[in-house]
Amino acid sequence: MKLENIDGTKLKEMITSSVQFLNENKDTVDALNVFPVPDGDTGTNMSATLTSAAKEMEKVDSNNISEVANAISRGALKGARGNSGVILSQLFRGFAKGLEDKRIANTIDYADALKAGADTAYKAVMKPIEGTMLTVARVTAEEAQKIARTNRDFIIFYEKIIEVAKDILDKTPEMLPALKEAGVVDSGGMGVLYILMGSNMALNGNFDYDAFIAESRPEPVKVQHHEV
Repeated sequence: MKLENIDGTKLKEMITSSVQFLNENKDTVDALNVFPVPDGDTGTNMSATLTSAAKEMEKVDSNNISEVANAISRGALKGARGNSGVILSQLFRGFAKGLEDKRIANTIDYADALKAGADTAYKAVMKPIEGTMLTVARVTAEEAQKIARTNRDFIIFYEKIIEVAKDILDKTPEMLPALKEAGVVDSGGMGVLYILMGSNMALNGNFDYDAFIAESRPEPVKVQHHEV
């Protein structure tokens, strides 16, 4: 079954799935963290930022994709942690701008929003360094725009952009000597890939959004009544 458009409800599912997938793999991302300093917190920071975005998103009672994207951007900006979290928040900021005034989005709209996200993130960094999550986001977005021209089905579109993200991530050690010396790919770029992979799980129906939301809802507080 083809999926030619996504609305705010589907975007919520994609982000929630990304939160879970990144959280499950944040230790892997942390372990890759050697640039700009080997402080081992990139995955943790990106996960915290994305979780903040999802919490703000859940306050929106609408299936309008622009309204949901704006909430994601607000939440990411509020909860941005570390360099990777700040860059991630800028990616979402541009992404939301790219979907402004849209109720639903097709693959072309989505790819253009990814590009707007990458452009915004580059502008926010004083001296952008290639071989980082910026590169992974930019190249993936540029190729997504090409892929969207001939692929209107989100399922196929997303599988193809994930392949692009994997490919450019594998090339990051050739761009950044610190990565090559340590024998690792860029940690932030890996985080971006995990976010895309998590979203793809929701598109493919491999993520139960309703069950996840139900599980993450806090239990009602039981008030103890003591007799006097």
